[in-house]
Amino acid sequence: MIRKAALLTLLTALLAPAGMAGSAAAASPHAAVAAAPAQADPLVVEQITPEIQREAATPIAVSGTVTGTPQSSVRVRIHYSPSRPFGTRAELASFLGDQGYLTTSYRTMIQVTRLDESGKLPFEFSVTPRELGMFRAGVYPLAIEVLDAVTGQRIAIDRTVLPYVPADTEQLSRVRLALAMPIVDRPHRADDSTFMDDDLRGSISSGRLANLLKLVQTTHETVTWFVDPALLQDVKTTSAGPYMIKKGDGARRSAADPAAGKWLSDLRAALSGKPVLAMPFGDPDLAALVHNRLDAPAVAAVQRGASAASELLGREVPTSTTWPVGGRIDRDTLDELAMSGVKSVLLSGNAFLPALPDDSGTTQTGTTQTAPSNVPSATTDAALRVDTVAETPVTALLADPTLSEILSSDVSAPGNAMLARQRFIGETAMIAFEQTGQTGQAGQTGQTGQTAEQRTQPIRTIVAAPEDRVWNPDPAFVSSLMEAVADAPWLRMTSLDSVKPTRAARSDFSYTDQDRQAELRRAYLGTVRRLGQEADAVSTVTTKHNQLFHEAILRLTSAAWRNDRKRAHAFAKQVEGAINDRLRKVSVIDTPRAVAGTDGQVPVSVANNLDRDITIKIRVTSDDEARLAIPDGAYETDPITVLSDRTQLVNVPVTVPKGGGGEATISVQVLTAEGGKYGKAVHVTVRATDYTGIAVVIVGGALVIMLAAVVLRILRRRSRRNFPFDPQEGDGPAASNETPSDAAPPGRAELGQARAASVEVERGDQPPA
Repeated sequence: MIRKAALLTLLTALLAPAGMAGSAAAASPHAAVAAAPAQADPLVVEQITPEIQREAATPIAVSGTVTGTPQSSVRVRIHYSPSRPFGTRAELASFLGDQGYLTTSYRTMIQVTRLDESGKLPFEFSVTPRELGMFRAGVYPLAIEVLDAVTGQRIAIDRTVLPYVPADTEQLSRVRLALAMPIVDRPHRADDSTFMDDDLRGSISSGRLANLLKLVQTTHETVTWFVDPALLQDVKTTSAGPYMIKKGDGARRSAADPAAGKWLSDLRAALSGKPVLAMPFGDPDLAALVHNRLDAPAVAAVQRGASAASELLGREVPTSTTWPVGGRIDRDTLDELAMSGVKSVLLSGNAFLPALPDDSGTTQTGTTQTAPSNVPSATTDAALRVDTVAETPVTALLADPTLSEILSSDVSAPGNAMLARQRFIGETAMIAFEQTGQTGQAGQTGQTGQTAEQRTQPIRTIVAAPEDRVWNPDPAFVSSLMEAVADAPWLRMTSLDSVKPTRAARSDFSYTDQDRQAELRRAYLGTVRRLGQEADAVSTVTTKHNQLFHEAILRLTSAAWRNDRKRAHAFAKQVEGAINDRLRKVSVIDTPRAVAGTDGQVPVSVANNLDRDITIKIRVTSDDEARLAIPDGAYETDPITVLSDRTQLVNVPVTVPKGGGGEATISVQVLTAEGGKYGKAVHVTVRATDYTGIAVVIVGGALVIMLAAVVLRILRRRSRRNFPFDPQEGDGPAASNETPSDAAPPGRAELGQARAASVEVERGDQPPA
């Protein structure tokens, strides 16, 4: 017994290698001891043809490959449920997820067969719908299973569905299918002249953008394309000429990319004649903007999206339909979009709270309840009418969650594309059968399953869109899916704008706390708000207004930054630096000033180093009113024009309070003509002195000195009149009008000899006694 058990364990380990993926079921516990190097899926179902079964006797060909240990033995069998198609989409999902829905029959299709020396077994078998018990229209389960031929244990299983629509099925209601696909990318430029990476080159040549172009060129003409004009602008910029790429603390210049120009030209041609809608510029996080009172950028993004897309594509491209990030929205955001002119929003099918039944036997979304109450409602309406604060309601277009998930699925692994395509077809068939009553729950209504009332129902429309707007599709998979859809007798392709609401929404949006936490952070948006205000100042300070940094601000609000905070802050830093460089070109000259007296004027100079004229105001306040005051607390000029490369002088009235003076500062703030702040305030030093008391003393002293001088002058003149004669007159020669020949020249005297001054005496004067 021990030897048999050991041999069984060894065989099981060899036949059940690790690494089973996809829908492969868990192998036996013995598989844990195996260390098989094989990484390939143990079962790959590569093809099922035809994908839609129309005749009971027509063989269904199933082919694929089993991978395992070389020379090990396996067998392949199928599981199915005769005469029992799925009754609801919930049952279909339960079967594919291995969550309780069980098939009732199985049959071995490949008997015990050894794998070859490479460990592979290609297989192919056929079975007819009649052999599978498909006797009426519906969607049936089919599972392909690989078993260990020795132990009988399951190695892997793939589950799929088979739509069966006999050619003689009467009046099968068609379902209209509207597909929406995005051409969206994260921003690559910060300010308009600086790229933060050069990733567009690879994406355009052989990456995601190349795949999107192939898809546009091959998909049905009714597919509606959502285009982000910010992406198209970035592509155009790289094709137009050399461009700067930020690298760390430096930058490098990159040559123009000719492939970018060709991509844009080919995209423009491929979109010609197809429905195209513009995303708001930069694909902003609309909910985060509204919740943080940044309504203006949200509205600007919608408006700029339409104008930029129309310019780049050479045709009118509206933003009448908006696709919010995650396909989710709340009332506040919807109201803001409605006020900006948006007519409809593309949302996920679970964007509304679950509707409750009403008295009429229908759910609040209008879906007829034909299934038991414990079975989830199958398919909701594709469009609902939602009232807003605007005069007209907004249409909520609801993308089917399951179809959208299939469209977004990764089909790179072998066999995944076929299984995804088969499920997409099966899901749409279930929706058609729900409308006509041809499900497993309504077999009593006859071959077609229709009642007279159901035959008069309007044609149902369903919408599908990728879950992620930054989508990297497999063009071959999507194109093959479109071909399968075109062959389905119950489907008809239509454009998104043809989807009209059937009724009003009777439940509110299911925008949760988790949705709010996923939004751009408040602190980051605070930075965006500040930069937006500075960008407005830069745009409006010039006499002729411009939009220099407006698109850069919109790129900072991109929803792509929700999961990339590091890159977001790098972009914001670059934009801030570019705005500051611009702000510094208009500056206040802050050299110290002086003012004397109780009242005076302080000259303030503003230099304009821009290449165009500006219109500004200047507002001046005192930083210390106890030392230096400004009348009325502040001085603000009327709008003044400063020519390019010129300086404007403004005299600001100031007063020095009693007991004030000394060194003080005034705050000089440059304003736009509209009154918005331009840059930061500059603090200018003013040396202020109250000279009133000192001036009184000086003037008084000067008057005293003047009076003293006058008195002294009078006394001197009187003194000269009282002494008119020469004191030496009696001892020397007699005075005469002649000067002796040996006398000194007039005005000079010999050294040590005093010069006598003669004074004429008027008649009648008497000498002193």
